[in-house]
Amino acid sequence: MNYPEPRIPVELAPEVFEKASRLYAQQSETYSLSELVEAGKEAKIPPEFIHKAIKQVQAEQIQTRQGLEALKDVAFTSLIIALFGWMAVGSPCHAQINEVNNQTIQVK
Repeated sequence: MNYPEPRIPVELAPEVFEKASRLYAQQSETYSLSELVEAGKEAKIPPEFIHKAIKQVQAEQIQTRQGLEALKDVAFTSLIIALFGWMAVGSPCHAQINEVNNQTIQVK
């Protein structure tokens, strides 16, 4: 007996392709440019748009990395300033320095 091949409703096709592409990407971890161009052809996306999209994504990743590096620099600088501020004002050494300064002033 021949059973008909199961059919997938049109409204589910985009979700199926999206999940399949993610699963494939997870397995292979990379796509070649020719694979992306070929997938674009199947989706009726001209190759020049694939190339442009790749450049934009790469530029966005660079900007994100640079932003994170700048944020790390600001956080590190803030930490150093806070530590020096604590050492100057809130540490036990500060109380001893003040005591020595007060004694020096009284001796004069």
